[in-house]
Amino acid sequence: MTQSISYNSNGPRPTDFNRTTGTARSTMRTISMVNGIVAIALLGTSIILFVISFFLGDHTGAVLGLRLAGVGVAFGGIVELTVSTVFRSIARREKEKLEQLKATGVSYPAEITRIINRYAVRVGRGQSVYAECTYTNSEGETCLVKSNSFMCEAGYMPLTPRSLVDLPYNSNYAARVYLNPHDPRDYAVEIYTSTENAQADRDYR
Repeated sequence: MTQSISYNSNGPRPTDFNRTTGTARSTMRTISMVNGIVAIALLGTSIILFVISFFLGDHTGAVLGLRLAGVGVAFGGIVELTVSTVFRSIARREKEKLEQLKATGVSYPAEITRIINRYAVRVGRGQSVYAECTYTNSEGETCLVKSNSFMCEAGYMPLTPRSLVDLPYNSNYAARVYLNPHDPRDYAVEIYTSTENAQADRDYR
C-alpha cells in the first residue's frame, strides 16, 4: 500500500531558508551496492567451500557435498551480481540524464509538495521514496514534476505511518528541477539534504 505525505506551509514563505548539505542517495545505486556486497560474500563463500573440499582427501561424500554447496552458493552470487549490474546501469542512466540537463538545459528551484513511499525498500535506517515537486517556469506557470527514487533517512522521515503526517514542511530536503528548454516533459529533479528551516528576514550565509 502506498503511503504519502503532503506538506503544508503555515509560515511566511519568503522567510524560510534551507542550507543544502549534499544530494540524497539514489535508491538504484543503493540497491546495486547492497546486492554487490551480497554477491561478493556469496562468491567468496563458494571459493572457501571449494578450497576446503580439496583438503578432505578420500572423504568422497563430504567432498561432493561441499562442491555441490559451493556451486549453489556461487550461482546465488552470480544472480546477485547480475541484479547489482542492472541497478547500477539504471543509476548511471539517471545520473547521466541529470548531468546532461544540467549542462544543456534550464533550471528552476522546486518546492517539495509530497514525499511518497516507493518499492517498499529499506536499507538500514533509510526508506526508498520519491518526491513530488512544483516549480514556476519562465511564463509564470506552476508545473508539477516528480523525482527519481531516493533513500529517505529515518532521522529525517519517520517510517511509521502515524508519524508521517507530523513531518514539518520541507524540513530536511530541498529540490531543483533541470529541464530541456524545448521539451519541458524531459526533466530531472535533484534532491538535496538540508538543515532545518531557519526563520530570518535576510539570508547572508
